[in-house]
Amino acid sequence: MTKNLVQRLWNDDDGALIAIEFLFVATILIIGIIVGLAGVRDAVNTELTELGNAILALSQGYIIQGQLGCCAQTDGSQAIDTPGLLPDPLCTPPAIPSLIDVIPCN
Repeated sequence: MTKNLVQRLWNDDDGALIAIEFLFVATILIIGIIVGLAGVRDAVNTELTELGNAILALSQGYIIQGQLGCCAQTDGSQAIDTPGLLPDPLCTPPAIPSLIDVIPCN
């Protein structure tokens, strides 16, 4: 009985083709996911740069007019804020192979 069972298991190859097909499908999916995640990374970097530029564009300047009347006056006050922009990421190759804080290129 044991010999018959071992012989049937040895001759059984019904699932081999399906396993190879699953391997091919999984490989294609993984390659597609990697390419998709690279696109998501670039899109997130772009959106965060735009958000930073929008925050920098908010003006913190103000003007307070002085007061005048009843033989007295006060001077006003003002602050001028010039908005700035975030610089584009620099595409510089790493100087040392173990350097991990280099901004990647778009």
